[in-house]
Amino acid sequence: MKKLICIITALAALLLLAACSGKTEEAVTFRATVLEVREGCYLVEPVEGSAELKSADRITVPIKNAAPSPEPEAGDILEIEYDGRIAESYPAQITTVYSISVIG
Repeated sequence: MKKLICIITALAALLLLAACSGKTEEAVTFRATVLEVREGCYLVEPVEGSAELKSADRITVPIKNAAPSPEPEAGDILEIEYDGRIAESYPAQITTVYSISVIG
């Protein structure tokens, strides 16, 4: 009986660890115009019709997971994939970025 309880406990622990290790949030993608390229981040403005524009008209996005080429410049349109969370500040901030690519 003790052996069975140990096995069940071990299986429960493994299932719990497996559930916690995966990415639990879905990625969100939006497009934005680069206003400034700053040290370590981009200052962007979400394009018209973007849900992110309802949160903020200016968002800082860390330069993480950006496509290596081409380098974004002011006026370029970016496609940004992130965790869906926007910090309420001004300008607003995105901290978890999965990918950034220049699309226009």
